[in-house]
Order: sequence, then structure tokens, then C-alpha cells
Amino acid sequence: MSHRMAADDSPLPNVALIDRPGSTTAGAPLERPPLEVRRRLLVVDDEPPVLNLVKRILSTDNYEIRSAESGPVAVRLLDEPGFPGIDLLVTDLMMPGMNGRELAAIVRSRYPSTRVLYQTGFADALFSGVQELGDGEAFIEKPFGAEGLLEATRLLMFGHIADDQVPPDKRDDTSEWKDDRLRSKVVRLLRRWKIG
Repeated sequence: MSHRMAADDSPLPNVALIDRPGSTTAGAPLERPPLEVRRRLLVVDDEPPVLNLVKRILSTDNYEIRSAESGPVAVRLLDEPGFPGIDLLVTDLMMPGMNGRELAAIVRSRYPSTRVLYQTGFADALFSGVQELGDGEAFIEKPFGAEGLLEATRLLMFGHIADDQVPPDKRDDTSEWKDDRLRSKVVRLLRRWKIG
């Protein structure tokens, strides 16, 4: 089942997606302006309340959102005539029938540039049988807040959080040059290049 959820007008507080004993539900409303560049997202989660909440959070940004409640339903969505493709797959890792990794492999076989954000309460399971995530993949651990989810998707899609934010060049940061040994090695190397 795929559809775009209309965002209601009430502000989204930055609260944990899943409340655990002792967690607080207070949080400031989200105030970041939406992205100027529109991207297509596919959100997949087998728990309807989580799926709806993730869609609602992400709809506050400039995303065209499709959704599915399982891996097989998501694959059927990909097979629809005229399916426009996706830029980012946001998927639960542990789902019955087809887990998030299996779904991501299918999505990326059809749309290789798709980025993948795994949602998981079981980060250890994400690395079962692999040393690290592939290029264009990241994970966010449950429970996460609205702010954390929005930041994770922006970082994965664009490499920065705000449209006007340019990732800093660490070479220009003088605090990176605290180790005199490193500095002297670089100076010697530069002198060699100039002499040769």
C-alpha cells in the first residue's frame, strides 16, 4: 500500500520515537526550514504506528514520500508501471519475510545510486556477517527523535544538515594543526616539492 501522507499543521516535538522507562517526552518544536531540493523517499516499516510517524516527520522536509508496510510490498511498488525511482530508502532492519538489508539489495540493484538509512533497535544485527556498511548506507538507532531522523536523512542525502551549510574543509581549521610533528612533516614535504 503506497501513499503520501499529508502533514497536519501541529508542530512536531523532538521526542523519542519509542519511549523507554525513564525517558522524557518534552522537546522543542522543530523549526528548520525544509530543503530546497526535492528528493524521493521510500519508507518501509512493518509497524504501522512507526511507519506513520516516520512519514509524518519526514514530510516536514521537502521529500516526496512513498511507503510500504513490508519488503515484499515495497518490491511490488518498485514494479508499478511508471515508478519514478527513489533517492533514499528509509527501512526498518528487522522485518518478517524480507529484512531491510535484503530489501536494500533489491532496491539498489534497480536504482544503484539510492542511499539507504536503516532504522534499528538491534544495531548488532546490522553488522552480522559484515564489517561495515556499504557506500551510501547509514543507520539510526531506535529510539530516535524527529530532529535526529531529519538530520540523518539530510546528512545521508546531501552531506550536510542545512541548505546554506557547506561542509567545513578541515585543512583550513588551525585546530587540526596542534600536533607539531605532523606540521613539520607537511612543511618538509612541501619544501621537497618546491625544490624538486
